[in-house]
Amino acid sequence: MNGSIVPENRAAVSVFDRGLNYGDGLFETMKAAGGKVEFLKDHLSRLKKGLSLLGFPAGSLKALEHDIKDGAVQRLLKANGLQVKTAYLRVTVTRGTDPDGHLPKKSGPTVIMAARPIDTDYISRLRTHGVSAISLRGYCPVLPGIKSLNYLPSVLGKAEAVRSGAVEGIFIGPDSSIREGTSSNIFVVSGGVLLTPPVSSDTAEGVLPGVMRKAVIRLAIKKGVSVREARVCAKDLRSCSEAFLTNSIWGVVPLISVDKKKVGSGRPGEVARLMQSAL
Repeated sequence: MNGSIVPENRAAVSVFDRGLNYGDGLFETMKAAGGKVEFLKDHLSRLKKGLSLLGFPAGSLKALEHDIKDGAVQRLLKANGLQVKTAYLRVTVTRGTDPDGHLPKKSGPTVIMAARPIDTDYISRLRTHGVSAISLRGYCPVLPGIKSLNYLPSVLGKAEAVRSGAVEGIFIGPDSSIREGTSSNIFVVSGGVLLTPPVSSDTAEGVLPGVMRKAVIRLAIKKGVSVREARVCAKDLRSCSEAFLTNSIWGVVPLISVDKKKVGSGRPGEVARLMQSAL
């Protein structure tokens, strides 16, 4: 917390922290393997851009960046016995403590980095066998263009998916377009083209510019797969040849059914396997 490693039971924020009271902040979820964070540069770049869009002071990340260069990640992983294991690493940045109301005042940010082990066997099963999902209508992420602490739609959507016996929920917009999963981006293969919903320069539109999403697009092009960012409709899931989900912890996970109906053959597809291998 703010540069110091502390035990979990002493890691606390003020009751006036703006992240707690208003969701005024951002977070990044990353994966570390063998003591190194995958796509660290991309994660920090997205976090920095998001903080700028929210009007945080320009130097909000300087201390964290300095700590990371100085080995803070490795020290944190070692303190948790994770230096040679696969770990989940989350960075949370809030605007800091402010008891005076909605309007942000000048205050230093609260910066938290936490690590815990990843259940690699569970992730391996998802990648091997694929997952089911349900459609989520009536609500979508707040400011989908940034990874904000306003995460309630995803919390409710994930809970609804699990109650239905699925692993993921997919947000469907009022125009029946597919947006993204509660914790994932989505790709659909149709007519030999890999399609994914587009990001937008407007943070209130489009989908989250996922770090794994970006990596998959880059690798797919390198492997000769035609890729297009375009509007994808819910009905496209019934006619596509395959689909898959991506995030920084899962990597690439085949999507085999939505609302209890098969996607493609109902089995992991060739492009998903190609992307898993490329990663």
